[in-house]
Amino acid sequence: MRTPGKTLRLSAGVAATTIAALLLLYGSFQRSATAHASPAPELLSALPAGAPTLVYVDLAAVRASAFYQHRPDKTPIAVPNTDYADFIRSTGFDFEKDLDRVAIASWPANGKEQKKDVAIAEGRFDRAKISDYAARKGKLDHQQARDVYLFPSVDQKGIVSVTFLDDHRMAFVGGPSIAPLFTGRGDDPGADPARERAARFDGAAAFLITRVPPIPDNPGAGAATQAAQFVNMARSVQWITLAARPEGDDLRISLEGECDNSTNAQQLKSTLEVLRMLGRAGLESPKTRQSMDPAALASLQTLLTNAEVTQAAERVRILFELTPDIFKLGEKRGSQ
Repeated sequence: MRTPGKTLRLSAGVAATTIAALLLLYGSFQRSATAHASPAPELLSALPAGAPTLVYVDLAAVRASAFYQHRPDKTPIAVPNTDYADFIRSTGFDFEKDLDRVAIASWPANGKEQKKDVAIAEGRFDRAKISDYAARKGKLDHQQARDVYLFPSVDQKGIVSVTFLDDHRMAFVGGPSIAPLFTGRGDDPGADPARERAARFDGAAAFLITRVPPIPDNPGAGAATQAAQFVNMARSVQWITLAARPEGDDLRISLEGECDNSTNAQQLKSTLEVLRMLGRAGLESPKTRQSMDPAALASLQTLLTNAEVTQAAERVRILFELTPDIFKLGEKRGSQ
């Protein structure tokens, strides 16, 4: 027997999975080593401030990109679940076509503080149909002068609250109350470290910004000196950012680590360059050439050769591009 409310939880889960995939596959970031200041996406201002992790995806921009249009399989994404199919039939909403933008703020569990997630989805919704469906599948509550629909969380240990902010935006809040949605909101990115970093992006279609959790000081008794040095270097990374932007037919992707000082950043850059050199050497070995598909091997070689590793003060950035040729690898794997 299916759990009531599973359909809406499924659609939210599918959307979250899509976000993760799009961050890796459907975007790229600016070329400059120093990002120019620009307004953060307006949707972020609807989230509560202070989250150590922010995720933003402009799916409308992704769908309009030339790279996305190059995909060979243009059929709708198949979701093998009757609940989601019923959700589409009942509401007319299909996340693949109707979901335009998503912003997520997340706080990890910390001491007595429980994990907290707030997500806002923007798109084309038939509010009447979705409200009717939610009223039948979930429990209707009234909070903050709004209709709020309560559903069991995926792990069945909590509640997810869903409400309309307006005809084009819906909010999803972990827990039985939507109060966190209205806590600590503000328009000053400088008062919010994650949003301050988001304001540095210029035209990114998607990004993930997260503060790195503290790493224990002691790497373990008997740890080798090199291992201890690696742990110390990793401990110096305070923030990690993955960002993406369509650029012509290609995809420009940036992975950035922000260290606690420029000396550690320089050490991290040197380590990444050594790893790239070792990776290229490994791909050149006869054993690798014999075991790998030639197309996949060529793509990896091009990726390692063209990737840029740069440093600007405390930030170390890896920039690389994906071309539509990457779809050929998927076609080859599918034919095997």
